[in-house]
Amino acid sequence: MFANCSVLIVDDDSFARGIIRHHLVRIGFKNIIEASDGEQAINTMRSARMQLVIADRYMPVLNGLELFCGMQTDPALKGTPFVMITMEDNRAKIEDAAKLGIRHYLVKPFNAEMFDAKIHEVLLQPDTETLIE
Repeated sequence: MFANCSVLIVDDDSFARGIIRHHLVRIGFKNIIEASDGEQAINTMRSARMQLVIADRYMPVLNGLELFCGMQTDPALKGTPFVMITMEDNRAKIEDAAKLGIRHYLVKPFNAEMFDAKIHEVLLQPDTETLIE
């Protein structure tokens, strides 16, 4: 189902990228690209079209919020589905992200069922409202 989708994982923690990659491969993704910060992610997206971006909130250079905002100012990147991932389960910070337009959020640690549900929601039901796992 997702074999032809290109996904970009953006996280400064290589272990976290590995966990996300594992989950993506498990549900059928084959074209997975990684970036260690938001700036590298923007550059990657300008050279290769992504169907999904999964980004950590806190990273050096450009954090996840700055990455998302940068994507919104670029017409070629603006419509790319985006999932924010963080260890911080703080309602105010989640609401701040939502005010910027981030509709999809996963809080670490998440299990396979939560991850799968979020990816299916984002890619197969793109018109749903904000749902936080």
